[in-house]
Amino acid sequence: MKKVIALLLVLVLVLGLAACGSGTSSNDTPGAAPAADASPSSGGAPASDGAPAASSEPAPQEDTRGTFVFGDYVGSVDPASGAYAWVGIRTGVMESLFKFDENLNVRKNLVDDYSISDDGMTWIIVLKDGITFQSGNACDAEAVKASLERTCSMQARADGELKIASMEADGLTLKVTTREPNPALPNCMCDPYSGIVDVKSLEADGSAVIGTGPFKLVEYVENERMELDAYDGYWQGMPASKHVTIRSIGDLDSSSLALQKGELDACYGLSYDARDLFDGVGGFKISQAATSRVYKIYFNHEHEFTGDPNFRKAVCMAVDRVNYAAVLVNGAGTATKSTFPAATAFGGDELAPNVPDFDMEGAKALLAENGYVDSDGDGILDKDGKPVSLQIITYGRTGLPQSSQALQSALRQLGMDVSFEQLDSTEERANAGAYDLSVYAEVTLPTGDPYSYIMNNYKTGGTQNFGKFSDPQVDRLADELAAEFDSAKRAELAREIDTLVLAENHVCNMYHLNMYMAMKDTVEGLVQSPVDYYHITYLTCVK
Repeated sequence: MKKVIALLLVLVLVLGLAACGSGTSSNDTPGAAPAADASPSSGGAPASDGAPAASSEPAPQEDTRGTFVFGDYVGSVDPASGAYAWVGIRTGVMESLFKFDENLNVRKNLVDDYSISDDGMTWIIVLKDGITFQSGNACDAEAVKASLERTCSMQARADGELKIASMEADGLTLKVTTREPNPALPNCMCDPYSGIVDVKSLEADGSAVIGTGPFKLVEYVENERMELDAYDGYWQGMPASKHVTIRSIGDLDSSSLALQKGELDACYGLSYDARDLFDGVGGFKISQAATSRVYKIYFNHEHEFTGDPNFRKAVCMAVDRVNYAAVLVNGAGTATKSTFPAATAFGGDELAPNVPDFDMEGAKALLAENGYVDSDGDGILDKDGKPVSLQIITYGRTGLPQSSQALQSALRQLGMDVSFEQLDSTEERANAGAYDLSVYAEVTLPTGDPYSYIMNNYKTGGTQNFGKFSDPQVDRLADELAAEFDSAKRAELAREIDTLVLAENHVCNMYHLNMYMAMKDTVEGLVQSPVDYYHITYLTCVK
């Protein structure tokens, strides 16, 4: 009878492991269960007829978890490696102290509790107990301190937003003192640059690849693929997939075909024309979310024509936002003049009363009124004898090349000589000022709070201020926003700043984007996030 019981227990365990997403608590031995014990010391009776006693050791268990193959961007997982370094968070290798929920509210993640001093300068952060890195090292306060210090020393955006003056570590308690009051510190600690890495386990070249996430990076082939193994010591439970392969989506048509053929289980970043191939089609499904990613035009304020506010206004009048949103991204855009989504307390087109509507004839009249005429009859506008010749630069994100070509066509209709160049990345050229117009896509709420975007894009010398825009009043209001803890006053300041910037058409916002992932209908645990950070989780698998 005892042998029958033992066999039944083993069968139950094997079937339990086969279920997708059946991870255990990190405090449990994966798949373990008590076995029948026939030893006399435990009160069991010896087996009859001289048969050997039933073993107290559980039978070896087959790991039936599979491999999940995902099409996504491939890059460094190191949070300090670039301007955003989202890859580490997206792939489930890294995690941050805090994270956003589906409504962009800040939630504790690796944190058990936290508090702030009355003067707004000191934060006490208590970490959850028992969390380890994929190396097996403890994720305690000293490890978090070392990680944040490393990132701030390597990443100007992280240092500028976190504003950390000093940190003290004591067991699981981290004391953070900021250089000035920073009401958005928890928000900034959601940003991928705040991903916590194991500094004790850096690679030979100094890069960080070890985090606290459910998957460990085991192979990286630049611009091609990433191989990830499940970290079964993950604090939220055993990952539902044993292995994850991330394949680059450089060729969007090939990626769509690979998903249709079953070579991919899911894919992110496909063209919006491809959406119809999977939405409502048998065997597939999509996950979609409205985001704060805005598609916009940067103007180089240091160039002759784009430095003219009337010229910028005429360009904005040539932008058909409604059709761009409806056609260029297959209905997945929302036309906008304002920077932040209308659903926020600091967004909506009412903040941009001076931003013009689409009006080609009005644009032609405005240009003529300001001296832009075709004086020599060659079909190209000139001013003071200088032809209006412009260069548009952009990169390959879905919707950007299409928007750039549409803009190029519209400006040519106005009588301008316009070239268009698609680059792998526009940041080097933009920082060097080697462009006239840059069509760009950017998440405006990377921390769920408006200050990050305002500081980087609108303040004089901001890291994303590619147009070299500068306004003393905007700088002053941004400094007020940086130190304001009252949420209503923060929203009021953000509204005022955006209104000032848009009044002179310093940038031209076109549309906000809905992001989507396409996947097999058997995929679980893969949900499009409104902040575009969280892709692979410990629940991600194919049934």
